[in-house]
Amino acid sequence: MKQPDSPGATITAVDSPETDRGCFLVTGTLGFDSAPGLMKQALRLFEPFDSLVVDFSGVDDCNSAGLAIILELARLMRQQNKTICFKSIPEDIHTFARAYSIEKEFSQSGLLC
Repeated sequence: MKQPDSPGATITAVDSPETDRGCFLVTGTLGFDSAPGLMKQALRLFEPFDSLVVDFSGVDDCNSAGLAIILELARLMRQQNKTICFKSIPEDIHTFARAYSIEKEFSQSGLLC
């Protein structure tokens, strides 16, 4: 049986050779309990940057909240005329995108880097 969602998911800034581009690493479990806190952290960290890269290689486990986080961050950054892309997205998130019939749009929208 899977453990309940952990509030321990975090996003942190990581070094980038491109000083004008913000690079961030998501770690922990992406779930319904951790999503609101992660969104608050991300929006605060993203504020000074016009271009963002978010790396999900530190994610241990996720549910559909992971897909919701990606879609919401993309929407919010688009509203602010910022560019964002995501890398090392867990296979679970791709599975949810296929289940919701949005994988094609997800992969062709420029969100993957």
